[in-house]
Amino acid sequence: MDEVYQAIALSSSGFVEAPAGCGKTEAIVKAVGSYCEHRQLILTHTHAGVDALRQRFKAHQIPTSKYQIDTIAGWAWGWVKRYPDNSNYTGSTDIAEWNNVYSAMSNLLQKNFVQQVVLNTYAGIIVDEYQDCTIPMHQLITQLKMILPCRILGDPLQAIFGFRDDTLIEWSDVEGEFTNNLGALDTPHRWIKAGNEPLGRWLLGTRPAFFKNREPDFNGAPISRMRLGYNELSRQLIGLTHSKQGRICIIGPKSHTLPTGAVTALVNQKYKVLESNELSVLKDFIQNFVEGTENTKKNAISNFLKKSYSGLSGEKNFIEKLINGTTQNPRHTNRKSLCETRQSGITPALILDLLSYIEDAGISCKLKESVSALKCVLEEHITTTQSLSNLYADEIGKRKHQSRNSSFRCIGSTLLIKGLEFDHAVIIRGSNWGTNKDLYVALTRGSKSVTLIDAA
Repeated sequence: MDEVYQAIALSSSGFVEAPAGCGKTEAIVKAVGSYCEHRQLILTHTHAGVDALRQRFKAHQIPTSKYQIDTIAGWAWGWVKRYPDNSNYTGSTDIAEWNNVYSAMSNLLQKNFVQQVVLNTYAGIIVDEYQDCTIPMHQLITQLKMILPCRILGDPLQAIFGFRDDTLIEWSDVEGEFTNNLGALDTPHRWIKAGNEPLGRWLLGTRPAFFKNREPDFNGAPISRMRLGYNELSRQLIGLTHSKQGRICIIGPKSHTLPTGAVTALVNQKYKVLESNELSVLKDFIQNFVEGTENTKKNAISNFLKKSYSGLSGEKNFIEKLINGTTQNPRHTNRKSLCETRQSGITPALILDLLSYIEDAGISCKLKESVSALKCVLEEHITTTQSLSNLYADEIGKRKHQSRNSSFRCIGSTLLIKGLEFDHAVIIRGSNWGTNKDLYVALTRGSKSVTLIDAA
């Protein structure tokens, strides 16, 4: 593998095709630590990816003077937010309008003062998970490639993101732009390390079928398969939870949630529901609450509570009347207090008190990150009167490097678990599953076992 590491470090341009679990992160660390003499800018797509790279660099004791790691979005936004006029960026500087950020950063890279800072700061660029680049991201990276050596790593079979409906770059276009094939990574390190090399070898052997957009041959595969009705799902998942030792992830489809009953049952078994980095449910709430009419605010609160909690039924009637301002004469002190607060309108104080009321009632929370972040935003707003939009952006910035990979039990979509590794992966595949690429991503998440459940 040293030849590949050297090629990454020393080439002015090139690509590495890197299957899941075959040492891509290690390749970047070894290339920078052993063969790069000066500082490299390492870009990826997710904060989970940033965290994984930082942890690996730290474990190898690579001095921080040799690298800077960031997401493509974060690095570009840092520049654009600082120089909105120079970049011709016309969107909000509180909450990024991503469709405009990448083209704005491409504009900045044509400015001499920006080129000089980039040249003086870095000796080269390495971009991870390149298959997830949209066309505007790709155009930004090609601008960087004109300034500094640029090497990219990725796996076309894991191209499932599709940021905000933007089209992903075709891998053939990637190869055409970066031209120089720097070598392949084809040893299943993840599964060898877990003592499960046969699963890793089988997954590598499935790649030709996946490239032809076909399911692999599961006959004799080292994974467990079963077919269940949705009414059996909760019981089976709880059984799997208690039968498997180690970290486990229940993986649902990319664009749809798992059945509410199954999610509630898992949350009651101490599972954490993974959320997007921007906490999209919270983001929608903040935008509708800040910009909306009175009715929009009411709907925003109702939708946020519905998505964030399971088992509101016992409190549903009271909460709906409270939100709508219907006169109530409750006996309980905490309900009376909420009704009194409601007399001042739909205010941040009312929402904060309502969240505390729901928590005290022992109602199961599905979206713990969103609820926790909203509490922080509301408390800060009440104390400082800063805008909710600014406080939301600040809170997301504080949380963005919290590691998802530390969750012992979690539930996630294929989008949210990509790049993460677990001892056990349980895949719930229904009629709305997605693509074969989503299946490949899900199959490669478990190092010790993979269970594929076809739910009918």
